[in-house]
Amino acid sequence: MDHNEKIINAESLNIDSTLNEISRELKSGETLILDVGNNYFHQTDVIYDTLVLRGYDVKKSFKNGRNQIIVNKSR
Repeated sequence: MDHNEKIINAESLNIDSTLNEISRELKSGETLILDVGNNYFHQTDVIYDTLVLRGYDVKKSFKNGRNQIIVNKSR
């Protein structure tokens, strides 16, 4: 893991609080990995779409059987 990466288990988090935490904590040049897990309520798509609309560089990933969203803030 890169020293500028942080992983948050977003599976059980409220979507609004997750987005607020990202806005507050993600600094320029940092990467945040949201581990969404099974995506039962399609929260991966909601979080992804919202972050794209807010101007973040966002990618969906599937690693070790879990849905993840990789969030970068441009430098």
